[in-house]
This record gives sequence, structure tokens and C-alpha cells, in this order.
Amino acid sequence: MTEQRRINPGNIEKVKELTHILTNAKSIVLVDYKGINVQEDTQLRKDFRSKNVQYLVVKNRLLKLAMANLNIKDLDKHLVGPTSVAISKQDEVIPAKIISEFIDKLGSDRKEQNILQLKAGMIAGTYADEQMLKEIVKLPSHNELIAMLVRNLNGPIYGFVMSLSGILRKFVGTIEAISKDKEGKSDSKDATQSS
Repeated sequence: MTEQRRINPGNIEKVKELTHILTNAKSIVLVDYKGINVQEDTQLRKDFRSKNVQYLVVKNRLLKLAMANLNIKDLDKHLVGPTSVAISKQDEVIPAKIISEFIDKLGSDRKEQNILQLKAGMIAGTYADEQMLKEIVKLPSHNELIAMLVRNLNGPIYGFVMSLSGILRKFVGTIEAISKDKEGKSDSKDATQSS
């Protein structure tokens, strides 16, 4: 808190706001933010908003102070150069995944310029370096995991229902056969009695 006394009083409010935004975040991803044009930046922000991810370009010093308020120290060494931060309170994977997919959408000549690089992050309270973030983006998101779970739960239930309906069809078929057999015997009894 002593560092906060040395910063501009207007920035103290920004640090409080950043601290509030970072509180209870499931994912905080730092991005080396350079080289994208306004149209690309607008699209990236739209991608983040569509997945309920907050995306901010902030001063490194203010972000460092906000993270210090939450005892997040592992990311300090990455707060150099142009930095943006993607924050999700709902999904651990999605911020890094959106950035990675956005980088993939850029042309190969743009990717070679190292535009938008993952720096590091905090995923569910655990430090993740650039390499770990690249591995994390391969994981399914929270919603994708739920869909997979539902599909996996639905498969056995569907099989069970199909088995039951097959048994019911056989049972109904057997009852119909018995009924027809009885009708046939009753018709032949009637025919023999009338003769």
C-alpha cells in the first residue's frame, strides 16, 4: 500500500477498479499487445465480449499494484512492454483460447511478426507460463466439457431406452401372436362346432 501513496491520486481509483475486476477471476492472461490495427483490435474485443471475458489495456504499474492487493506476485516479471490483460470469472481456458485462435486467424506473415503473444497467466490461482498457456488452449472450455459430459451421460441412457423399447416391442409382438393364435383356435372351434 505504500506504493499507492506515490502514484497519482487519480490512478488510485483505477487500481481499486482493477483490483475489483481481478477479484475471484478464474483466469488472468497477460498478452504482449503490439502490432494489431484498430480493425483487428475491435474484432478481438468483440470475441472477448461474446464469451464474457473482460479485456483491458492497462499500465503495467497499475496492474502490478492491483495484483499486489490480491497477493498475485508471479506475474510481476511479465509486466514489461505493452501489456493487455484478459480476465474471465467463468472459464479458466477461454481467455487464452480466444487469443490463440485470434493469432491463428492472422495471416502467416502477421504471425511471424509476433503480434499478440501470450506472456503468462494465472489459471485457477496457479501460475502458467507462455508454454503452459499454449498447452491449456488445447483443453476444452468449461462449456465444451459440460457438452461432452452430457453427451457421455446421454449415450448409456439412450442405449437403455432403446433396449427397453426393444423388449417392449418383443413383448407386444408376443402378446399379438398369442392373441392371433387364440383367435385362430377360436375360429377353428367355431368352424368345427358349426359342422
